Amino acid sequence: MIPIFEPTLTGREREYLLHAIDTGWISSQGEYIARFEEQFAAWHGMPHAVAVSNCTTALHLALDALGVGPGDEVLCPDLTFIAPANMIRLAGATPVLVDVEPGSWAIDPVRLAEKISVRSRAIIVVHPFGHAADMDPILTLAERHGLKVIEDNAEAPGGRYRGRLLGTIGDVSCYSFFANKIITSGEGGMVMTRDSTLDKALRVRRDHGMSRERRYFHEVVGYNYRMTNMQAAVGLAQFERLDAITAERAEQAERYRHLLADPRIAWRPSQPWCDPVHWLATITLRRAELRDPLLAHLKREGIDCRQMVFPVHTAVPYASSHADADFPVSMDISFRSLHLPSSTSLESADLERVCDAVLGWVNLNDSQ
Repeated sequence: MIPIFEPTLTGREREYLLHAIDTGWISSQGEYIARFEEQFAAWHGMPHAVAVSNCTTALHLALDALGVGPGDEVLCPDLTFIAPANMIRLAGATPVLVDVEPGSWAIDPVRLAEKISVRSRAIIVVHPFGHAADMDPILTLAERHGLKVIEDNAEAPGGRYRGRLLGTIGDVSCYSFFANKIITSGEGGMVMTRDSTLDKALRVRRDHGMSRERRYFHEVVGYNYRMTNMQAAVGLAQFERLDAITAERAEQAERYRHLLADPRIAWRPSQPWCDPVHWLATITLRRAELRDPLLAHLKREGIDCRQMVFPVHTAVPYASSHADADFPVSMDISFRSLHLPSSTSLESADLERVCDAVLGWVNLNDSQ
């Protein structure tokens, strides 16, 4: 089976991890946490980065530190993994789902403007599948209505919007280092901000609400959202290779585009104002009824693959208050799209095998 994704651990991951183990610093204190935070922030030109247990906790931490709570509304895209909506709920606020743009698959600024209300407090902007959201109109709306902007950059570290690094544009940004992300620490995440007051609030809440000046004195309700030194050791080694990894991934994307050049198969779109990074190889078929049979065919051929995430509004906790007709773009993209194997360890023969299987099935089942 060609896997959908495997981490490539070819840097100093083993060296750093064994050093953390050999020195006994295996929990939530140790040099690798500080080094990972400092280097991650410096590479982005940001003053503050806070390592956390995963991107989901990063989102909750950001919302809590920004003061989002009961009575508030937070806007987020409908076509995304469900974590942003769930964390808005966990913060006590109401998620307001917004359809996405067909040209970027990110939150649609026009639809966003229509859904802002007097209760709106923040916007979670997801940069999907390595591509930026259209940030300028979003920032204009946020300034006009006094809203905070949280960038969910789990899938696009190193991507740029009009020359600006993603994660450096909003008030706070969140990252994922899960095993299938561009860089990994197994599990793990990061929160970045320029605001020193917010940085302190994030750090206090990450560690049970404990004062940073007075140990075991708890200032606020907090959480155990800490990253371990072992995770940070792996994450730091991965981060040291981020530029090389994204370059390898760009080569893979170009190879896929060449091999799958067929009018019946669309590669995920890209806008001229974005310099995307390649996360998952994603294709969209002409008709929704073709997607699941192709997935089944590929798996029979020994090729792991994944359907696109379902729109958030279709999940049981949110379905009763939303209708499919309100999200035509996210519905269309979701049910026509799938992800192909995307590990950087894949050889040319593997990519050719995947693409031959896709094209062979399309030739038999999607006539012109």
